[in-house]
Amino acid sequence: MKRRDFLKSSLAGTAAFTMAGLTAMLPNRAHAATINVTLAAQDIFKTLVDGNSVWTWRFNDINGTGPGLLDSGLVVREGDTVNVTVRNRIDRNINFEIPGVMAGTPSVSPGSNRTYTFTAPAAGSYFYTDGVNGELSRAMGLSGPLIVQPASGANQLYSGGPSFDRQYTLVMNELDDRLNSAISNGQSYNLANYEPNYFFANGLSYPSTPSDADTLIAMNRGENVALRFINTGIITYPMHFHGYHVKVATRNRTPETRVIDKDTVYVGVGECVDVILPVTQSGMFPLHTHYVPGVTNDGSYSGGGLIIMNAA
Repeated sequence: MKRRDFLKSSLAGTAAFTMAGLTAMLPNRAHAATINVTLAAQDIFKTLVDGNSVWTWRFNDINGTGPGLLDSGLVVREGDTVNVTVRNRIDRNINFEIPGVMAGTPSVSPGSNRTYTFTAPAAGSYFYTDGVNGELSRAMGLSGPLIVQPASGANQLYSGGPSFDRQYTLVMNELDDRLNSAISNGQSYNLANYEPNYFFANGLSYPSTPSDADTLIAMNRGENVALRFINTGIITYPMHFHGYHVKVATRNRTPETRVIDKDTVYVGVGECVDVILPVTQSGMFPLHTHYVPGVTNDGSYSGGGLIIMNAA
């Protein structure tokens, strides 16, 4: 079994992030669990699909991982107690925040550790990041997905919500290598000049996305597939579907009151948007941002956050 097949073991059991490319449902259990996770905030060179190497930050779970090439990710159930110990190994104060759940938490200084505890909120898609440095941390990659599943264990986006046959988590973000270079050299960077030139889905850029089971959307005709778009970057992602229409179920965990078929779904900065994809036909189709540079690698087409959907 691959390392990514398990996220984190605790006394209460295993919280699986991916299983054969899918965001796995947690095993049935009668009571809420206590999940203990250690995340190391690190700086590391990331090798890009075109061979370039860029200085980035990451939350690294040494005992697990997130989807694709992401170094961390959490899957828990409503009501679970989650203890996250952050080891700060970068050059500035950071903290651990979950937009919409916890903010303004105490910081942890370089070389120190701090444990953050929260009760898993209502089912839905979230992400965690550092709030001390704000957009800079997200631009540098210091974030990860958090999926909260219904307490019932049902294959639903939330209790009583839309059901699905399988689900995928798609974390969208980007980088501007000029910013990364400045930070690696101890310089400042004005985010007003931010102009990203590399784009990712689950830390991967096309043509690498179809070769990873977490990012290739494999499905069968007749299924309903849940796609969880989590925008941890600092630009918007209008995600466009070829071959299918989808129904937006929730936006930042709030159910959509008017559900219509769409071929393009807007995912704003810091937004988590869950959609249901009815697989109406077999075939292979692209899914990509309609922001044109977002399907390039440093200006070269095709690349970036281009995802392949393959329906049998």
